[in-house]
Amino acid sequence: MALMRFVVRGLLGLVIVLIVAVVGAIGYRAWRQHDNAQALAIHTPNGVQEAMYVRLGGIDQWVEIRGDNRDNPVILFVHGGPGSSESPLFSLFRPWEKDFTVVMWDQRCAGKTFVRNGKQSCAGMSIAGVAQEGVELTEFVRKRLHKDKIVVLGHSWGSMVGLRMAYDRPDLFSTYVGTGQVVSIPEKEAVNYASAMARVRAAHDEAGVRALQAVGPPPYRHAGDLFVERDWSRRYDIPAERDLYSRFMPVGLSAPGWSLWEVYQYFQASEYAEAATFDADASYDARALGGKFPMPIFIFNGELDHVTPAVFAKQYVDGLEAPQKAFVSLTGAGHSAVLTEPDVFLRELVGRVRPIAIQAQSGTGASAPTSPAPALFPMQ
Repeated sequence: MALMRFVVRGLLGLVIVLIVAVVGAIGYRAWRQHDNAQALAIHTPNGVQEAMYVRLGGIDQWVEIRGDNRDNPVILFVHGGPGSSESPLFSLFRPWEKDFTVVMWDQRCAGKTFVRNGKQSCAGMSIAGVAQEGVELTEFVRKRLHKDKIVVLGHSWGSMVGLRMAYDRPDLFSTYVGTGQVVSIPEKEAVNYASAMARVRAAHDEAGVRALQAVGPPPYRHAGDLFVERDWSRRYDIPAERDLYSRFMPVGLSAPGWSLWEVYQYFQASEYAEAATFDADASYDARALGGKFPMPIFIFNGELDHVTPAVFAKQYVDGLEAPQKAFVSLTGAGHSAVLTEPDVFLRELVGRVRPIAIQAQSGTGASAPTSPAPALFPMQ
């Protein structure tokens, strides 16, 4: 009996310690969120700091608009994935907000849009469909911020969506900027698989070799095979990419306005989004849109990108006709250069894109949208 009481007391003590630790962690997170909200608040006289749901494509989609000066050019950030919202990381882009008004959008099946609408909203999603919702959002942003044209910036999957937006409605955009630019999925995946296998073999990681051999080279049968390749490739990527999740997890967890339930849902979204788009996107080729755009095109790609190799993006830019174009290789950076090197990225935006965007925007009010303005819902 004495031994039993000792065990029970020990277990009870352990439970109490765990409860105290959990409560302490939750309390610390709440304090960090409050502290971050104060630090990131915009107080400039002509600043803008708004967060809301906007009705796009028949569902409520989450949008945040931030900037120190409403007169600055507007950048619409089209995130990657699919399903990988970057709005919890908006603190990384705080320096951008001095030169641009930044619009962060949680696309269908991503972020708070996924939390609001659930997995059923992911069914049938496509590049063309999400791009149309991006066009609807652009019309809303133009009207709300009184701009004739804005900059669209697409990252990874977002580069496919953003490029389609620019192609479909060139009248809305002063510039297209791509990073982690997808050109041809069949071509890049073959290169990615060979590169991942070479790096895993060089590390003498037999488990990795067996895993990659088990899924085989592309075309992959389903999204799960792609995830295997990405996982092993990331393990032997450059440190900035290898440690991407562990580095930015604390940033996302302490983002103001995100509950723990929303954070949990956030990580579920990409699985549904990838499954919904995998088959349709497997044959994607940006060159099918043609080689001529009536707006400047800039692609800033990480030199060491193992997801969308820079060589394909450079070849794509070289073959384009546009009023102005440039391919910029970001030395030492990888696929997520826009996140890992935001200050370097900003210098390129300020030097190359901002002057064009300023010239293109009238600042006197946008022309009437070609479709009814999206409905607006207050922040919740």
